[in-house]
Amino acid sequence: MLGVFLLLAALFVVFGAYLLRRPERAAALFADRDARERFRPRDARAIGLVFTLGGLGLVAVGAVRLVVMLTAH
Repeated sequence: MLGVFLLLAALFVVFGAYLLRRPERAAALFADRDARERFRPRDARAIGLVFTLGGLGLVAVGAVRLVVMLTAH
């Protein structure tokens, strides 16, 4: 179960890094024709930063849990 947690956390980091590296393409990915305002590359960078930092935090929590599990036995 911890492996799945770490995998999902790593995917968050990868997705956030993609949004940070290619904000124009990410903005097109999130674009909605019916929206009042268009999704800008600046918005994609902000979401990418949240995903990257959040994912890194989750990876750190998972790593600490792994170390605690391995040292407890």
